[in-house]
This record gives sequence, C-alpha cells and structure tokens, in this order.
Amino acid sequence: MKLKYLGTAAAEGIPALFCDCEVCKRSMELGGKNIRTRSQAIIDNTLLIDFPPDTYWHFIQHKLPMDKIQNCLVTHSHQDHLYAPDIYVRKKGFANFSEEKPPLNFYVGKDGCKKIDEVISSGRMTEAKTHLVKAGDVFEVEGYRVTALEASHDPKSNPLIYIIEKDGKSVFYSNDTSDYPKSSWEILKKYGKHISLISLDCTEGTKHIEYIGHMNLERCIAIREKLKSVGVADQNTVFVLHHFSHNGGNSVYEDFKEIAAKEGFLVSFDGMEIEV
Repeated sequence: MKLKYLGTAAAEGIPALFCDCEVCKRSMELGGKNIRTRSQAIIDNTLLIDFPPDTYWHFIQHKLPMDKIQNCLVTHSHQDHLYAPDIYVRKKGFANFSEEKPPLNFYVGKDGCKKIDEVISSGRMTEAKTHLVKAGDVFEVEGYRVTALEASHDPKSNPLIYIIEKDGKSVFYSNDTSDYPKSSWEILKKYGKHISLISLDCTEGTKHIEYIGHMNLERCIAIREKLKSVGVADQNTVFVLHHFSHNGGNSVYEDFKEIAAKEGFLVSFDGMEIEV
C-alpha cells in the first residue's frame, strides 16, 4: 500500500496568500518542500482522500489520473478539504470522455453530502454521487476496507478520520482533530490489529495550544503513546506528521523535520510517498 501526500498544509497554505510572517517569507525563499498546498492524499494512485481547492494543481503537478479515479473519502466539510464547486466540472461538456465513465463517488459526512448534492442537483449531474458516512461505519471501497471514526473538530463539519486496509497493510489518516473522542478510542481498542502507517495532525508544530480541533508536536507524542497502549501501534508503525499551518511554531519544513526526527516522526511534504 502506497500513500502519497499531494498537499500538506492547513487552510491558508504555506506561504499564506496575504501573509508576511517569517514562516511564510522563509518558506517562499527556500522553496521546494517548504511550499505547502492544501491537504489531500491518495492511496495507490487510486483512492483519493479529500477534495480541496488545490485539487486542480495536484492533478497537474502529480499527474493524477482524475479521469480514472472513482472514489474519494472526505474527512470533513470545511472548504480546504471539500471544495464542492469544482465537482461541477466533471459534468459532460466540461469533461469529455472517450468512453462512458461511472460516477465519482464521495464518501462523506452529512454536511459534506449536502454541499456536494447541491452541486449535483444544480447541474442535474449523474457524474458524481454521494454516500453518507457516519462515525463507526465500516465499508468496502474498490477493494479497500475503510473504518470511519469520529474526530475532535468542528462538529458542524461532521469530522471523520479513516483507517484504510488492504492486503494486510493499513493507513490511519488522522488530520483535523485533537485527541480522539471516547467513541473512537473504543473502536481502536477493539480493532485488534497493528496499523502500518499513522498520519497525525500537527497543525500547530511546536507552538503550545489549549484549544480543541488540531494538534501540535506535544499532543502527537501523547497520542502515539496512547495508540501503542491500546495495541494498534508499536515500534514498527511509521508515524508521519501532517497538515501544517504557518501559525504553528517552527513550521518551516527544513526546521521542523529535524525537530520531529528527534522524536521519531517523519514530516510530510507535498509529493511525499511512503510504501508500507
């Protein structure tokens, strides 16, 4: 199983559009891995995770086979993870296919379903379809077994995190959340299997935070220990930090990768691929 990070930033991106903070200025000067677009990932170049405003750029930059991709898991309905208006351009006439294509399936919570269905109905589209997902659901998508868990994030966005399994390998994609709700820990305790790769939200970098909704390095270290304690992670689990804000402490990639490495974490960057 191969996970590719297409974008790795929070809502503003790095550098942020109107910002002149030191993180943004230094990231722009350094370029390369220090430039971050809005978060999106893909598994085995097949199963898409999230549909942000930068999907078009990811399609260009990473040569995504968007005409062949049939399924997308959506973590929550915030615009930087679900930019529903762009779904409209899959409609025939905007997109021309050499052969008949099945609809693009979106697996998404209630509010995300509403936003996508508004686009579908406004265009009388058959080229996209929503599937309502609730925390605790387990379902099959194109040969992958997916477990949806509740995230600690804006409840109006119906936030979900996902365990994705295939052929004895697994990825836990876990961004836009603080420590998981009790219901999610109950699922993890009963899961009973080792997870190959765990991708953790680290929006705030080394900055100390009190609010609920995201994590920093301190919280990621604590979550890793809890995941080990319930038996879903061990010394063989690959831990990757993901979803960064320019407001987070030490969030320039070149700086933060060294800090994270000392704690046993990899740091994601746009275009990073990990095979487990």
